[in-house]
Amino acid sequence: MFVKRRVALATLVLLAGTSLSAAPSSRPAAAAAAQSASGWMRGDGLRVDPELKLGTLSNGLRYVIRRNKTPPGVAAVRLRIDTGSLNEADDQRGLAHFLEHMVLNGTQNVPEGEFVRRLERAGLRFGPDTNASTSFGQTVFKLDLPQTDKATLDEAMFLLREVAGRATIDAAALDRERGIILSEERARATPGYRMLVDQLAWLYPGQRLSQRLPIGTTEVIRTAPRQRLLDYYRAWYRPERATLVVVGDVDPADIERRLQTQFGDWKGVGPAGKHVDQGRPAPRSTEGRVFVDPAFAASMTLNWVRPPDLAPDSVAQRTRELEEQLAGTILNRRLEKLAQLDGKPPFISARVYSSELEDTAATTGLSAEAKLGDWRSALTTMDHEQRRLVDHGVTADEVERELVGVRTALQAAVASAPTRASAALAEGVVAAIDRDSVVTTPADRLAFYERIAPSLTPERIGAAARRLFSGSGPLLYLSLPRPLVTTEAALATYQASRKVAVTPPLAQARIDWPYSSFGTAGKIVEQRNFAEVGATHVRFDNGVRLTVRPSAARKEQVLVSVRFGDGRLAMPTDRTSPEWALGNAFTFGGTGKLDADGVNRALTGKLVGASFAVDDDRFVLAGATRPADLPTQMQLLAAYVAEPGWRPLGWERIKAQSASIHDRFESSPGGVLSRDLGFLLRSGDRRWAVPSRIAMRTSTIGDAKTLVDPALRSGRIEIIMAGDITVDQAIAQTAATFGALPARADSNPAPGPMAFPAPPPGGIVTLNHKGREDQAVGMIAWPTTGYSPETRQLARTLTLLGAVFQLRLTDELREKEGVSYAPTAAHGASSTWGRYGYLAAQVEAPPASLSGFFAAAQRIADDLATKPIDDDELARARRPMLAAIERSRDGNGYWMGALEDLENPFTAESIRTQRSDLEAVTPAALKEAAARYLLGPKAFRIQVVKGDTPKSPVPAVVSLSRD
Repeated sequence: MFVKRRVALATLVLLAGTSLSAAPSSRPAAAAAAQSASGWMRGDGLRVDPELKLGTLSNGLRYVIRRNKTPPGVAAVRLRIDTGSLNEADDQRGLAHFLEHMVLNGTQNVPEGEFVRRLERAGLRFGPDTNASTSFGQTVFKLDLPQTDKATLDEAMFLLREVAGRATIDAAALDRERGIILSEERARATPGYRMLVDQLAWLYPGQRLSQRLPIGTTEVIRTAPRQRLLDYYRAWYRPERATLVVVGDVDPADIERRLQTQFGDWKGVGPAGKHVDQGRPAPRSTEGRVFVDPAFAASMTLNWVRPPDLAPDSVAQRTRELEEQLAGTILNRRLEKLAQLDGKPPFISARVYSSELEDTAATTGLSAEAKLGDWRSALTTMDHEQRRLVDHGVTADEVERELVGVRTALQAAVASAPTRASAALAEGVVAAIDRDSVVTTPADRLAFYERIAPSLTPERIGAAARRLFSGSGPLLYLSLPRPLVTTEAALATYQASRKVAVTPPLAQARIDWPYSSFGTAGKIVEQRNFAEVGATHVRFDNGVRLTVRPSAARKEQVLVSVRFGDGRLAMPTDRTSPEWALGNAFTFGGTGKLDADGVNRALTGKLVGASFAVDDDRFVLAGATRPADLPTQMQLLAAYVAEPGWRPLGWERIKAQSASIHDRFESSPGGVLSRDLGFLLRSGDRRWAVPSRIAMRTSTIGDAKTLVDPALRSGRIEIIMAGDITVDQAIAQTAATFGALPARADSNPAPGPMAFPAPPPGGIVTLNHKGREDQAVGMIAWPTTGYSPETRQLARTLTLLGAVFQLRLTDELREKEGVSYAPTAAHGASSTWGRYGYLAAQVEAPPASLSGFFAAAQRIADDLATKPIDDDELARARRPMLAAIERSRDGNGYWMGALEDLENPFTAESIRTQRSDLEAVTPAALKEAAARYLLGPKAFRIQVVKGDTPKSPVPAVVSLSRD
């Protein structure tokens, strides 16, 4: 997939939970109370989606309202402020993001700390349902309302009005928030961030982009006085710079009245801010830079930088963008095919992308990752393929393939349009406003495509390729883990490559799909209807089981999961598993008759997919499709089961990254914890251990084949299907594919023991990372129980206890002490190992604060075990959980997991009692559970701090405390 976007690099989203995009130019406020859509959202030849109600209040506040009933009874609300970090003065760097925090931390009518509590009482979770983001060009406040009754809508509008113009920015609250922002800065200070800063400064010298990253500077965060934030707030948080978006199960006329009532009196204070000139790229010739960081594999990017295309949204502009998209996609296909060459491919992976940065620069980047010793061949191949595209263009068969893919995607979008989710629609509207583009309907986009498709000839796509690679440069950026080459040597390699002539591309022969028949269709020997969960369960004569749940909640979506074998249950406990590389390597291996590229080419025009994963009790092949392509989707998954390719290419691609995999783990405390946590908390069970560098380097795909092949040949198979499909269609396609396979075993191995570790000697396990000195992570976990028929209610009580623990930990470490940006707590219960579970709390904090975290966590545990919580705290923990259950059940994803093993009566019971079990939990039950599991010397503590990483960062043997 070729990506053209208004942001630079995907890693930019790491800065502050941001979504980075273009800063639109300022617009004058309208004089009328409301105006038509054409007043501020228009493009030449483009029609605004007629389902949108657009208008402008007399104070300049713009709004977009859309009635949408997917999911029913909910709404997505977004308040967009037309400013971000690019408008900061030198002494304000980071204040746009800081202010995003402060406006939620005390207003004229909402005391400090009460904003989030009020939302929790309405059923919104902090984070998933209540969030905000700051980017280069905008600040967005997000509320996903779990219901649209009068009280909830009143509360949402009231709170957003508080954000808009009523923030107090209390000095004491400001000082407490500094620690939270610094915690966020520490968490974002990854090797990827360091390289991003370096790349921006090198690619766009003299422009503000590299000097206005949203997280800002630690000096400003620590020292900025209240007045400086207040000045920024008054300059930019003004009605004429705001847009309110409401999408959901609402009456647009009612929302419009609410906006007038709640926001009509909002007025700006003092002089308005003015967008700052961001500069333009300076002309440059071919240049190079080598960046060295041990956390990175060898990678290189050729960049072409040019002034942005600021033409307004129009049919002509969208035609040019589609032409460039097709050119980029064709090049990406060629690069991926080269990465799949047998023998010694020139690189591990490569891709081209195009971006526009905040109306200040446009960039095309051609990047690759290679084995450390292969950077020269990777760079040479990149150059040759780029020039092959520019000099010789594209073939007719390449264009035809991509046009079929675009048409298929657009047709699917039209068919699924009636059930698009409100949150996704709201995000789309905000993104369109941010880039000054028109929101059009899927039907109009398809009609536009059909009009121009005949004119999209190879010649026009070749011309688009030349546009993509125009501008200054190329600018070569080479990243290495060690200083193995100078900039001059890298440029010399590139210049030598440029002297080699390239030949035209070869036409690709069409590939037919060879898996249309698997033999005699299976016969049904058992069929049961589970009306209470809306599902049907079928068993075929070869032992394959199918559970299907039809639903019209998402038009044109069918999810399929093929669960086979025994997953981790079948793995030995005394050695590491091949799971670390198996997921991608399996599908990269293709099928018996087709390699991975052949599979992709044969399935052109089909919306199907295949992914591989390992669960505790099954291996899982999964795909997502539409009803028309369900036969092909089932054939694809059945082909992977019946004839797995097991080609080593995918495995070798992943293995080539083994050193950088470990380097990335070691580069941050969170990385080290994610590497070792599963192993530690399962008492040294090697199934959860990440292999060492040596083990990765010496591994082969044969390790995975030995593990998985028996399950593919004869292991039990359970298929779960949910979505826009009938029971008869699901049965017919399963019978023709999996039902035709040889008979399957019905094994169900006993899980064996799974033990939570005893407290370590000295009371804490210390791990080391190689990041910054001020970065550290602490975690404390208590053994609990698993999820089984006997422990169902108890496990759900513990889940709610984890949510209460989260509230208290956030209040203590974030709101009161300002130590951490996002402390977390949760309970996890295994359904495979029914006696295994734990409740854990985790924090990112400076090393000196870890002892305070452990003490605070134990105080919370002791308090929960000795005192019942009040009704308000229980409601703030429980209501968001109940609302999340309702939302998840409206989609298909929830049912893919919930319907596992439906023939077991416990499955339906679990679904039926999920809400009632949580509603039945009392303060006394929470206190009893806390007393049972959180008291006494049971806690297992882990800290990750800066230090020399030992060869074996986890103990060789960890004693067991319980089964």
